[in-house]
Amino acid sequence: MVKIGMLLPEADMVPMAEKVVKDMNVEIACLKAISSVDAVNEARLAVEAGAKIVIARGYQAKMIKQYTNIPLIEMKLHAQEIGLLLQKAKLMVKKEHPVIALIAFDNMLCDVSYMEELFGVTLKVAVMKRSEETPGILDKMEAYHPDLVIGGEITCNEAERRGYPTLFYRATEESIKEALESARAMAFATEIEKQNTAQFETVLDTSFNGIVKVNMDGNIIVVNKLVEKLIGKEKEDVVGCALAEVFPQIDMDLVGRILKGESENLSTSISLGNKAFMLLMAPIEYDEVINGAIITLHQIADGARGAKRESNKMLLHGFSAKTDFGSIYTENISMKKVLEDAKTFALSESPILIYGQAGIEDYLIAEAVHNNSNRKAGPYVSINMRGMDKEHQMEELFRREPVESQRDMAGKGAMIKADHGTLFIKGMEHLTLRVQHQILRTMLSRAQMRTDAQPIDALDVRIIGSSKVDLKQMVQQGTFSEEFYYMLQGLTLKVPSLNQRVEDLRHYFDREIERYSEMYNRHLKITDGGYQKLAKLPWNGNTIQLKAFCERLVLSTEKRVIDEIVLQKLFEELYPEMKEIKGESRTVIYRSPESIELSEILERCHGNRNLAAKELGISTTTLWRRMKKYGVEAKYDE
Repeated sequence: MVKIGMLLPEADMVPMAEKVVKDMNVEIACLKAISSVDAVNEARLAVEAGAKIVIARGYQAKMIKQYTNIPLIEMKLHAQEIGLLLQKAKLMVKKEHPVIALIAFDNMLCDVSYMEELFGVTLKVAVMKRSEETPGILDKMEAYHPDLVIGGEITCNEAERRGYPTLFYRATEESIKEALESARAMAFATEIEKQNTAQFETVLDTSFNGIVKVNMDGNIIVVNKLVEKLIGKEKEDVVGCALAEVFPQIDMDLVGRILKGESENLSTSISLGNKAFMLLMAPIEYDEVINGAIITLHQIADGARGAKRESNKMLLHGFSAKTDFGSIYTENISMKKVLEDAKTFALSESPILIYGQAGIEDYLIAEAVHNNSNRKAGPYVSINMRGMDKEHQMEELFRREPVESQRDMAGKGAMIKADHGTLFIKGMEHLTLRVQHQILRTMLSRAQMRTDAQPIDALDVRIIGSSKVDLKQMVQQGTFSEEFYYMLQGLTLKVPSLNQRVEDLRHYFDREIERYSEMYNRHLKITDGGYQKLAKLPWNGNTIQLKAFCERLVLSTEKRVIDEIVLQKLFEELYPEMKEIKGESRTVIYRSPESIELSEILERCHGNRNLAAKELGISTTTLWRRMKKYGVEAKYDE
């Protein structure tokens, strides 16, 4: 049974409390009268004596509540006690309908709504939070001309000093009994909660899944034994920590959507150590109010278990992926959705197709998917079909080494090297129909189809492919297998270009500029106009083009401050457009629409800036700034 400590403000309450305790058969750790200055220390001593719950009243209760975390029952004045006080007050002042002031702490009063009618008084009630408020409350009470003041020790002393008759509120057995009933109910609830917690912890610790519970702030409040083992930390070290601190792989934007009720559940993949886990998250909802979330971590079956020796041999030959999702930067909403889908797709064994322009992060996404899947321990092999001779595709994918050189990895095709792992095929649109058919049959049967005179080799390969063109068009043209298309199209990712991700473009640009500046010991400063120009240039080659551009910029620029003109001129120099004019391919320098418009107007005005500005409806100063911005001022200098 839970023991209770009773701390009373008056000595004459102790005998009453002892009688009630005996009648109710309550187990008491301590029962005594205390002074307010000792309330906090006495509460702590009661806990040391074995009390799990403390009962106190008024100011003493407020002090204990403020300065400790001890479970507390605040004793209130019972309605019967207030009625007795009012009766006694009427006898003291000898008036038929007196004005009575009742001043008490806000945690002491019960409902006094009908007291005036029942006892024939005008009752003015004032509540206080601190004893220091007493003089101010009495000042306000003077407007009502009270005949008597009911209050505690401090209130009565101050009221008597002002000449008011006073009555100290004293407790009866009823308020003591009511407080003990509340304490006993709390004790019972505490015991039930302990039992439930013990049962819940047993369930958690015997679960085959990792379980994490978070509160509305995204802080961890429960982890089970399996999670402790997975993260290599004790429960005491992680409870209270932010979820992002312990599991940086989890997208906190998604967690926020769960906690806000914007999403009903989350299903994704996560990598811990060398193992892949399915992560499921759902909100904890009670009375239609979300107060936290439960995360479960289920280990995905190891698809490479039957061939670890072969996989380890492949890893020794360099067939591994280094990128994880945490190393792929983005602030763009569309790109975040792509990565979110990719994490989910990592749970599957089916092929993934990544659409996007040249130079997108398709290779990074493919590596991250591999490292978030159950194939992480297996080999990761990539092959680029763009530019490869069509007659060599079958050999590069399905070649077997001669029997006498079984250990020679160079003698194997990419599909065989990737057995029990992942094969990333860049440029799926360049595959021949024959190779498409062979990959399709291999994926459908999980076996490499060979002639009847040769054995069938079982292959377990997860395909991730990328394409710059919509394969549906190729299916309609008859250059891509319809069956292979439908197999690939189930799990697709469309990576937006850098020009569609302005926030990411600037990040990658700054990163490459900083890297090459340190490499070549040349430190540059980019102007606001330069960044604006950066966003308007057509980065069709995406990150690959941007990286090469930044290195050239750092190496060749003669200026420390890089503005829009420097960027424009270098871009025009490096990436001129090619157009067919009268059957001949000719170089056309890239120019922005604004630059072309300015040039045409200036040409029409024979370089006269006043006339050009008038035609545009702007000042000559604004015209000059635009000419500088778009790099057209040199030709028309006056």
